[in-house]
Amino acid sequence: MPTVLASADEKGFAAFAAEVVENAIYAAIERRGTCRLMLSGGITAERVYDRWRSSATLPLDRLHLFFGDERCVPPDHPESNYRLVLDTMLKDRNPADYEIERIEAERSDLERAARAYEALLPEVVDVLLLGMGIDGHIASLFPNDPALMSSDRTVVPVSGPKPPYNRLTITPLVVQNARQTVLLATGKKKGSVLREAIDSPADFLSLPVRLALDGILVLDPKAARILTS
Repeated sequence: MPTVLASADEKGFAAFAAEVVENAIYAAIERRGTCRLMLSGGITAERVYDRWRSSATLPLDRLHLFFGDERCVPPDHPESNYRLVLDTMLKDRNPADYEIERIEAERSDLERAARAYEALLPEVVDVLLLGMGIDGHIASLFPNDPALMSSDRTVVPVSGPKPPYNRLTITPLVVQNARQTVLLATGKKKGSVLREAIDSPADFLSLPVRLALDGILVLDPKAARILTS
């Protein structure tokens, strides 16, 4: 069962979620001196990244940053997760102060790009930050995608349901091996999806978020009310 944490109000969600993730980061740093943090894209994660930008509480010199997925666009494209992170949590920070591993998803050969990122990934991610779609997808692991059955790969090319369609994503192996997962979810619809996932947790093919149910769920009050009602 997951650990469920909810912010006291809508306005305070970003600060609350940022603090939860920071606690996981500092616990990893206390264990091994650094933290291998895997980042998510999406609007909910963006709110947390904006909070980190304004608060400057992240120990960037102790972080090694990775991505859970990337759209197959250039790194300066508006849909790029890498650009999202640079424009928010890392904006105005000195690149010499942090270590970040970009997915080169703009390559024409996506299989080679996936293999290249596999070679960069650590065996275990210390903190895996995830968002969730209303279809229950995490990273770019969409319901019933063959990538969910991958047993020997950590990064694979996939096709998403909306543009830009082509993406690279981590596989269930990375999610299941992570020392700590933190899933962000807001709103009634996502609360309903999480309740369905928790009530019947076995079938991760139809709801990939079930892969992350051993971690921490960070919810806003709307999602939390649905989940606990």
